[in-house]
Amino acid sequence: MASNPAEDIPAQHVAMLATVQRMRLGLLVGNLIEARAARDVLQGLHAAHIALEETALIPKLPASARWSAKVYLAEHAKLSAMLGEWHDILARQPDRLDPPEQRLMLLDASAPLQHLLEHHFEREEKGLLIETRR
Repeated sequence: MASNPAEDIPAQHVAMLATVQRMRLGLLVGNLIEARAARDVLQGLHAAHIALEETALIPKLPASARWSAKVYLAEHAKLSAMLGEWHDILARQPDRLDPPEQRLMLLDASAPLQHLLEHHFEREEKGLLIETRR
């Protein structure tokens, strides 16, 4: 476990956003092998992130917190479900996807995952990380 979770979480956010970008770039160029590999890395990063937060930070969240623990836990569950859906979506695709319309469709479909990650990380940085330091 990390020695200082509040310092490790922002670094995890950066790594996860870079990995979702790697997945999206794979989709953009039609390299589904790369997109799958990035999705798998993202899954591992997400699992480690959840484990750290749910054991070291969320239990310390005060009752007066801006967002309750249920909000963070629900977002973790939603992100986990979305990553599972992306595993299935990418598994159904060929290794190389040439038609630009298909690549664009997948790229567009991946935007909600990126947006939820960004929104969740912002909530953590403005709420969880501050409120568990008090």
